[in-house]
Amino acid sequence: MKVSIIILDFEKSTRVVKNVESIFRQKTNLDFEIVIAVNRATAQKKRELEPLRINPRDTLPAGRQVSGDNNPRVELIFNKENLGYPRGVNEAVKNSSGEILFIVNPDIMWRDENALAKLVNFLERNPKIGVLAPQQRNDSDGKTAQTIRAFPKLALQIARRTWLRRLPGIRKRVEFDEMRHLDFSKIQKVDWLQSSFWVVRRDLWEELSGLDERFFLFMSDPDFCWRVWNSGKEVIYFPEAVVAADGIRCSAGGFLTFFKKWTLRQHLRDAWKYRLKYFWQKNPRKQK
Repeated sequence: MKVSIIILDFEKSTRVVKNVESIFRQKTNLDFEIVIAVNRATAQKKRELEPLRINPRDTLPAGRQVSGDNNPRVELIFNKENLGYPRGVNEAVKNSSGEILFIVNPDIMWRDENALAKLVNFLERNPKIGVLAPQQRNDSDGKTAQTIRAFPKLALQIARRTWLRRLPGIRKRVEFDEMRHLDFSKIQKVDWLQSSFWVVRRDLWEELSGLDERFFLFMSDPDFCWRVWNSGKEVIYFPEAVVAADGIRCSAGGFLTFFKKWTLRQHLRDAWKYRLKYFWQKNPRKQK
């Protein structure tokens, strides 16, 4: 198997079906499989996703064939509880067999029918790549999503959600942290990329032992990219392939939302764990 597409779902089952339909429209002869893991799977989620396992070819456009004459394998994994993001992804990867892993959020739409082929070709031409990601655009307005970040600094993560971000000195630092100065039309090396859409070689994934399960929901993506840079590989943004997403961020919200929204409180817990893990270490990208 050349490619394994890993989708971890939590509360977006109907969008997952559309995601898979758009995958089946990809123009490629590469053999691929799709492994869908569902955290805290309810009976309703199972009903919504079960058709993908019974006959995935039903979602293909008329006259289209994918991966030769055989149906691409679609495996569904229903987790009774919410395993969290890192553990859920790691378990799904263990149930896959592809040489190249695509870690894909449930809301992704593969608008570019050549995206899969472009990403695999670019990865294979560049052995130094550790993590590769396409340009991502929001469904609502078509704007490029800010999937690129500088390695996190806890103080700036807090300041971003308060009035402090409007202060001149802090505003510039927050804008740099959010990489607002970058030209998002260019292929480039970056500190880290949000794991809403990643391409990673399996051998590197296994070398780094996948995502760190000390985190529950957030921060496992900058952590993994940090370890990729430490391993001598690079993190690359590749806008020649374009995908779409719903643009809804579960970590969105300001200071007051912190007291109402569990995900924001979890974000702070995971950010603190990240800070403790790398407190004394220097940015590995700057050491290269």
